[in-house]
Amino acid sequence: MNPLPDVPLVSIITPSYNTGGFIEETLRSIEQQDYPRVEHIVLDSGSTDGTLEILARHPSVRLVAQAPQGLSAKINQGFSLARGEIIGWMNADDLYLPGGISKAVAALKSNPDAGLVYCNFLWVDEHGTELDRLRTRQASWRGLLSSLYIPQESTFLRREVLAQVGPVETRYPLVQDWELWLQISKKFPIQYVDDWWSAGRIREGQRSDLYRFDFWLQARKMTKEHGGTLAPLFCDYWGTKLGRAARMLRKGQFSRLGWKLQRHIASVGRHLANRHMGEY
Repeated sequence: MNPLPDVPLVSIITPSYNTGGFIEETLRSIEQQDYPRVEHIVLDSGSTDGTLEILARHPSVRLVAQAPQGLSAKINQGFSLARGEIIGWMNADDLYLPGGISKAVAALKSNPDAGLVYCNFLWVDEHGTELDRLRTRQASWRGLLSSLYIPQESTFLRREVLAQVGPVETRYPLVQDWELWLQISKKFPIQYVDDWWSAGRIREGQRSDLYRFDFWLQARKMTKEHGGTLAPLFCDYWGTKLGRAARMLRKGQFSRLGWKLQRHIASVGRHLANRHMGEY
């Protein structure tokens, strides 16, 4: 791994499509970082909800206004355009916490053999109110075969690593970040840091909300291609859901449990209706 310069350029890639209700908070969270060298590339594929007008108020953003459709295609174009030695991937409804980029750069410089660094999960709601903080753990290739515990919004990777591993796998539009972490962890050390650099937003209408059943199916197929077996993934994914359901029952949260079951059934219905579409 080549040494990083004293102050490496950091490229942040943001795919965008009709996220006008959230993207300004994302933009400001990057503009207000204390790190001095940040390139922010936003790839938009024809938003019609005011997103482009918001982006026009932020001239520091490098806007690609005719980006391809689909999250994976946008990310791959952003990776190809990035000039930074370090690259982050921040969706248009998530945000960085103060000092997050500086901390990530320091982590990569302290771990010069690491292909990527990441930290813990922090979740906020539609209004930016903190919902939960979850500590993750040090990842390994084998561990990632059964569980996704690298939060995409808090991950920073070396461009040198991307050049060797290749672009995001477009066949898995719901788990493309997970597949990329697996590819990287096969060839390079990856480093966990016990800190919080960013916040992921939980809201209705997200792909992870609409296509939760498809997420499971894609994760199963993708990890199998990497050598994973069914049992660990099944136990981690469905065991977590059953555990949450059991806690709701113990607390008497029957209406909340019923609502979650309805959402899951709706997700299965969407999968059956759209299984030949191939894009999310």
